[in-house]
Amino acid sequence: MEANTILTATPARPTPHSFSTCLRKLAALSWADRWLLVQVFVLLGVARLALRVIPFRRLARRLGALQTDAPPEHLAQARRVSLAIARISPYTPWTSNCFPQALVAKYWLRRRGIPTTLYLGVALNKTADAPNSEMTAHAWLRCGPLLVTGGRGHERYTVTACFGDDSPA
Repeated sequence: MEANTILTATPARPTPHSFSTCLRKLAALSWADRWLLVQVFVLLGVARLALRVIPFRRLARRLGALQTDAPPEHLAQARRVSLAIARISPYTPWTSNCFPQALVAKYWLRRRGIPTTLYLGVALNKTADAPNSEMTAHAWLRCGPLLVTGGRGHERYTVTACFGDDSPA
């Protein structure tokens, strides 16, 4: 694999299934995967709450050092948490968009000693019918060459900050 190759583990957004279909899929998972989904569900809620009540400057101090990079080790665990977040985030009763997803993945992987880099970016959306441009923000998490969360469309955004792990926690 080339050094510049970026892998994306996040699958397409799932389509709504019937409750019984979801239960069958859940029952087919191993206990470890079920436990991971429960952890991700709870952590998405905690991350969303933290983003609502904690000022970003305080939250940023807990994210890690600025502009460090992570080696491409531990990709199997990073893919696993990426898929769990992609599976559960559409079903949370709160908004689990890119930033809470990136925070949860960073937290989960950091607890297992897996270094990551969290990127924050902005883009200016220009539309022909609107006189003013609209600025949008995006967050994505990378573990080595793997985009763990927020990989889809990240190229459109200008990186404004990145938070890496100096060493495994």
